[in-house]
Amino acid sequence: MSDEIHLNVGGTLFVTKWSTLQRHGDTLLGSLTTTSEYYNNDKKQFFFDRNPDLFNTILDFYRNGVIHFPTHICGWNWKQELEFWRIPVTNISECCYPTYIKYEKDQNLVNYIKNAFIVRTAEYQTHKVSCLPGIKQRIWLYLEEPTSSIAAKIFSIFYLLIVLLSAITPILATHPDVRQKVVDIDILIYWVNLNGLNLWIDKENPKEVMFVTTVPPKWLKDLELFITIFFSCEQILRFASCPRKKDFFKDWLNFLDVVLFFAMWTIFIIEQSFAEKLLENLDLLIFYSVCYCLVVFRLLRFFRITKQYSALRILLMSVRASIKELGLLSITFLIFVLLFANLIYFAELRDPTTFSDMVIGLWWSVVTMTTVGYGDEVPKSALGRIVGSLCAVSGLLLLAMPIAVIAGKFNDLYEKNANREDFKKLHSIQKMCKVHPSNAMTLQQSKSLKNTPNLNTKELESNSDNKRFDIDM
Repeated sequence: MSDEIHLNVGGTLFVTKWSTLQRHGDTLLGSLTTTSEYYNNDKKQFFFDRNPDLFNTILDFYRNGVIHFPTHICGWNWKQELEFWRIPVTNISECCYPTYIKYEKDQNLVNYIKNAFIVRTAEYQTHKVSCLPGIKQRIWLYLEEPTSSIAAKIFSIFYLLIVLLSAITPILATHPDVRQKVVDIDILIYWVNLNGLNLWIDKENPKEVMFVTTVPPKWLKDLELFITIFFSCEQILRFASCPRKKDFFKDWLNFLDVVLFFAMWTIFIIEQSFAEKLLENLDLLIFYSVCYCLVVFRLLRFFRITKQYSALRILLMSVRASIKELGLLSITFLIFVLLFANLIYFAELRDPTTFSDMVIGLWWSVVTMTTVGYGDEVPKSALGRIVGSLCAVSGLLLLAMPIAVIAGKFNDLYEKNANREDFKKLHSIQKMCKVHPSNAMTLQQSKSLKNTPNLNTKELESNSDNKRFDIDM
């Protein structure tokens, strides 16, 4: 039997030796026989309906024992070729392995972005319903998807203004010029003593005095009540219209809304019914203060604009994708903080005016490594200043290292998302052209529209007979 073998790959004839292919007997070519389904008995050759341009690389593997990929071909093609020819991935050369896995990394990144932008309640976007389900669908899209309609966009802007207003009102409530004085502190103390109450107020603390002798103006109280009612109604409607209520609280913003709901109404009830009790009951005051602090977290509702501005969502995704790096940074930072807290304490041990304990050394290490340096605690000895210098330099190096990783991930995500949005715009244009053949565009016109930054693909789709709301591309 001749050692020569003829391989017809996609119409191109390749000639090699049986002995060359049998070097790797566990692969497809290494296990070929004349009884194989690929063998053409009339032409005395094996036929494979594959890309002949890629086969040279496959054939070189049998000659050299290792696979080297050209970098200009997508890794997906090589993945398909290796699976067809049954060549293990372990045979890829180390220098070309990044070319092979780049496709999988890019694909995983694209899927990660897609999953982040997909609306989980997809049945509301793709099915037309009527009556009560139809009303719930419109409410859900109105509240949850700012890009679903012009009205939804207007509401999202109004919602963000209310969030901004809710963040400003607590600030105004603490300003002495805004509050209205109702009683003098001396009169208040006299009245409290007359009634035999135990007043917790420190007369020397102007902030405590301000809160017990003044009240917010009526317009500010009415504004707070309006904000509370607005967010309560919005949250109730959002929950009532959600098609998957079991998944509703998996979104941390929805969980935050529930906490804020109870905090805001608790504050309202205390102010309306138990305002006088705050003067004598310190526990009630602490509970009231905790609820008031929780209400400040209303500002986090700004993150709902991530549905409207993809760049902000990409930023949050970059932070989430860098959790491991941030965790490693936190652990390393803690170790160095403890280390320098010990060093500075013993370095300044002979000085009675500095670093009375290591707890103060911990505070000094944190503000020094983060280059804040308040100056409330400073080393005075030569050895202490050397430790301080090392602490500051270590902080710079330690904090600078993960920045490049996070910035790199943000750049990758941002670039992939930009490509995804361009791809989505192009498909929207193509869809419009299919619906209206008279409006068909040339390739150059499509590219021109694709590069238009203010192109609204939803408006393009709304001109067509197909009213389906696409949630993903």
